[in-house]
Amino acid sequence: MKRNSLSWRGVSYVLMMMLLSLFLLSGCAELSNGETSNNAGSTSTAAVSSSDSAYSSSETAASVNDSSDIAVSNSEKPEHGVTVKLTKVVDGDTFQVLYQKKITTVRVLLIDTPETHHPKLGVQPYGPEASAQAHRLLDGKTVTLELAKDGGRDKYGRLLAYVFVDGKSFEELQLASGLARVAYVYPPNTKYIDQYRSVENQARAKNIGIWSVNGYAEANGFHPEVMKGTAAYDEIHKNSNQSSSTAVAENSVEGQSTPNQAGDCGGLIKGNISSRGKIYHMPSDRYYKVTKAEICFKNRNDAVKAGFRAAK
Repeated sequence: MKRNSLSWRGVSYVLMMMLLSLFLLSGCAELSNGETSNNAGSTSTAAVSSSDSAYSSSETAASVNDSSDIAVSNSEKPEHGVTVKLTKVVDGDTFQVLYQKKITTVRVLLIDTPETHHPKLGVQPYGPEASAQAHRLLDGKTVTLELAKDGGRDKYGRLLAYVFVDGKSFEELQLASGLARVAYVYPPNTKYIDQYRSVENQARAKNIGIWSVNGYAEANGFHPEVMKGTAAYDEIHKNSNQSSSTAVAENSVEGQSTPNQAGDCGGLIKGNISSRGKIYHMPSDRYYKVTKAEICFKNRNDAVKAGFRAAK
């Protein structure tokens, strides 16, 4: 009897240990499954977060695109259009072309962009951007001019024209980017005024470029004073000294500079290009004052190096 009692005790002990082992194994399995489930949940959450981030980025990109994506339709070539080769961009609304075998300055009709090197106004906010876009659109291109009806010259002697490049209106491209305003509307040169107004209104509604700060672009011109504190204003004044010194350095290397809008060189040698060729005029020359320069030189050697000859 005693031996049987001990046997049952041994068996009971073994059974208890087996049950305890099963219980522990079951708990570990549940714990493992729970951790796996939690990790999966974390992965799912991270994926959602990543998706939200991507959506947010795409929203931002879309917002940027929406602010400047104003459609400019293709334009038919003007019936009496003149095809010319562009030689130099002056700023956002002025450039030089080879017209009737002469280097001629063209002033674009019906738009006005902020200044970049005006002798009195200096650099205005969004002027550099307008000029940069003009370079991007026009450099090295052949463009079509639709000349003004009334002879096509302004008081500075610049040829007035509507401009078309790569099948689109240059004026509309500048207006659509918020880099120009409709201005200088004088009959009979108002052919495209309704189209230009429409594009300008879209840019104004989107508050882009010159329309980003209320009061900057007005009917009587641009008002930089209202731009104080904006990134565009601060950037111009931050870099003005650096830009000026860079421009002077570049011109001093070449010995050349750009005349003002009236074609004056401020006492420097005037370089004039005409059907008679490239001619330079010294300040002491007879016709110096009435000569409108395309380029200015510091000395005769610079003029000669550039292919100019002395006036007779």
